[in-house]
Amino acid sequence: MENLEEHIKKYWFPDHVADYQDHSDLKVLDWEKPGTGMYYCRYVFDGNKMYVSGDIGEAVFWFTEKADLFNQCKYNLEYFEEKLRAYNGERRNFEADVAIKRMREWLNDLKVDEIEYDHDEMRILFEETRNCDSKREWEEIIHSHHDFIQNLEYDYWEWMYEAGDEVPMRIKGYLVGLKMAAEQLKSKASIA
Repeated sequence: MENLEEHIKKYWFPDHVADYQDHSDLKVLDWEKPGTGMYYCRYVFDGNKMYVSGDIGEAVFWFTEKADLFNQCKYNLEYFEEKLRAYNGERRNFEADVAIKRMREWLNDLKVDEIEYDHDEMRILFEETRNCDSKREWEEIIHSHHDFIQNLEYDYWEWMYEAGDEVPMRIKGYLVGLKMAAEQLKSKASIA
């Protein structure tokens, strides 16, 4: 599958138009496909805060600098997500593929360190991870294999619970929308 940013551009925002209005101490970006409400986003920039509302959910961000489309569109996802203060959903999704990748790294480390383990138990742990589809279920899997895991790595809890964490697509969508709107408005300004 194409990467998520390309997916969002192609399927969420292909025909969106940016309308950026300056209202003295507030700036408002309406990001929408004209005539529809599909994947509509409104970004309100107020001081160092940005409020997002619309079809893909609500969120509040608190930045260290002035909130403005042309400031925040430069952020990478990790920094952008770090500034999130309120959100109407889970802050992390569980992705089995991400967890499996991290578990493979752990397995390689065990092999490099020549730590012996029960191969059947490890196979079962990997199978359960592949079939897992929620954070809660992942925690239950870890708890059910606690003794096995802890015998291999005492400090497993420092990383294993977050092994499958992924930033939700909606949060990624907020940033992709900002970047696309900024690009569109810059392009219009250079034509004018």
